Amino acid sequence: MRPQSDSGGRVSASSKLNEPGRSRAFSPFLAPQEHQRLQQVIDFTGTPVPGFADELRALARRFVDDGESLKLRAICLLLADLFEQGWSVSTGDDGGFEFQPPGLHRGATETVDDIKARVRQTMQTARLRQLAEPSVRNFLERTEKRRIRDGIEGSVLDLIDDGAALSRKLATISDLPLDVQENELAALVDPVIEVCEAGRRCFDTGLPLIDIWRYFRHTWAHEYRSIPGRQMLILIRNAARPNRPVMGIAMLASPVMRLTTRDQWIGWLPDSAKYLFEQGCWSATAFATALWKRVQTSISEIRWDDLATDAEIRSPSEAVIFRLEQRAAGAAVEREAELKLHFESEREQGDEIRPHRGGVKSSTDGADWLAASKDLLFVRKRAEGLAKLLFAKHVFHSVKLRRAPARALKTMFETRDGKRALDTVLAEFRKAGLSSEVADVSICGAVHPYNELLAGKLVALVLASQEVRDAYARRYGGQISIIASQMAGRPIIKSANLKLITTTSLYGVGSSQYNRLVLRATEHEGLEHDVRWGAIGKSLTGGFGTLHLGQETAQALRTIAFARHDARRVNNRFGEGTSPRLRQIREGLDALGIKSDAILHHATPRIFYGCELVGNARDALLGLDEEDSAAPGVAVIAAAWRRRWLVKRVQREETRAALARLGPVSVRASLHADQDGQFRLPIDND
Repeated sequence: MRPQSDSGGRVSASSKLNEPGRSRAFSPFLAPQEHQRLQQVIDFTGTPVPGFADELRALARRFVDDGESLKLRAICLLLADLFEQGWSVSTGDDGGFEFQPPGLHRGATETVDDIKARVRQTMQTARLRQLAEPSVRNFLERTEKRRIRDGIEGSVLDLIDDGAALSRKLATISDLPLDVQENELAALVDPVIEVCEAGRRCFDTGLPLIDIWRYFRHTWAHEYRSIPGRQMLILIRNAARPNRPVMGIAMLASPVMRLTTRDQWIGWLPDSAKYLFEQGCWSATAFATALWKRVQTSISEIRWDDLATDAEIRSPSEAVIFRLEQRAAGAAVEREAELKLHFESEREQGDEIRPHRGGVKSSTDGADWLAASKDLLFVRKRAEGLAKLLFAKHVFHSVKLRRAPARALKTMFETRDGKRALDTVLAEFRKAGLSSEVADVSICGAVHPYNELLAGKLVALVLASQEVRDAYARRYGGQISIIASQMAGRPIIKSANLKLITTTSLYGVGSSQYNRLVLRATEHEGLEHDVRWGAIGKSLTGGFGTLHLGQETAQALRTIAFARHDARRVNNRFGEGTSPRLRQIREGLDALGIKSDAILHHATPRIFYGCELVGNARDALLGLDEEDSAAPGVAVIAAAWRRRWLVKRVQREETRAALARLGPVSVRASLHADQDGQFRLPIDND
């Protein structure tokens, strides 16, 4: 039994790079004349004036994308982005620069609201620039226009509830006896989920569901960006009101592959696994059995017939492990030569260099997975992976893990080889869980007017429903995994049994939406276990990402990265590695002479939250519990939300007054500039 709330280990210490207030200096790789030119176009005299970032972007667009001009262009765009995001940027006599991120370092007189306002302002700048783009303006106007679509006349504005009418009904209900109020509220607020899929339309307006979701996403306080990987867009609608108005939106996305705070909380890291084991959360026999089964399963998911014999797989030796490591190194060298040959061949045919692709481009029935496993990229990956797994199995044999689990685990936690073996197998648990059983909540919150009724909490809770789990399984279950199939040399189908969802606070100082968000089974009929969102840890020094860099800047840095090498090192290919965009930007920054971590580390602290959709989620993600209980339904969660929050909320006269001011007009005001060029009331859900 795990503790109700624990971080599963310690958060790692920060490096000097991440210290609050620390400046980050760089001197770009430019010839002396280019340094002089850069100083002429970017002449800092104290704090840059308003509009400075726009001037930099306008200047950058005058540079052509070749040679050193491309570097100047990228630097202008980078400085514009950082300045606009609140970074302090200054220059020196040597032509170098110093950056200092704003962070979230609370001053003596700064309140939590002050911190949120400061961070919100930096995010709003990029959002407003996006809303001014012609393509976005056209989308908003097209969606708002009332016309016949798919045989139905309507507009997205029909899906925004009338706050004034809702307020009047709630005022009437608030005067009723408490036992009657719950029934009346259930007849007025009846949440249902609707998953947005390509081709599906709203039967109230005829609009594509994806367009409806995108429209409301633009009302958020930060810029709308598409993200790679899995994306499941969800609308939460009120089935009890005309046109089933939208109460809130959410998006489940692919989880980050390596997130220390989350991995410690689950137990996917050796130090947290040791802590949980020593606290008595797991028995020695159960943990040892899970480790053994995981290593055997992972070996079976790698094609090894061309790399090792049956006997070597059953009883691995140091010799076979060394041979596999050598095979992986050889395949890596061969692949580098292959990429260089591809680059030279492409360059002879024209200016555009296409990325090197493998033989499999999609998970079609006709894919030759055996042939795909012979690709040099996957020969290297197979040999590397098998070497690590056989090393772990060799250690398990040597410490007699299955015969004396308690003594074996104690030895492994205390020895270098044991820790290495544990790290390998725990990483396999992590890969398996993140591929099909864990999702990130990247968007979650209410829209006008339901944000005044704490519907953001409802949206977060509904994501823990069985309906969402079933929708996720329908969307992603039964699909052939491209990478896993190339590793195995045969089609591999992974489940999509969602067990855990995680998210992060937007502002790094806590979230009113997720703090103390719990429905206890003992207090609400129909709940078999608590539905609980809880803080699972903090990152006081921020993390790495590209959210603070604009698309134009990212493209310029990627172009520099491509021009720097004789062959494309980042191919946007399945199996090549995580986040091609991030890796390309890193290489572009390195080519400019900028330490990429100094820019990509955003220095904004984060609080991480998690919600287990089934009572045994974390143990199941470590192979310690194979039973799969059901999550509560949306109707059960909605009833508990009404009882826990809505009944109290409607008693507040100030809430009803605020509600009456919200509706289609307020939403449009958050998306369209008024005569003064100002946008009103962006929706904030943190």
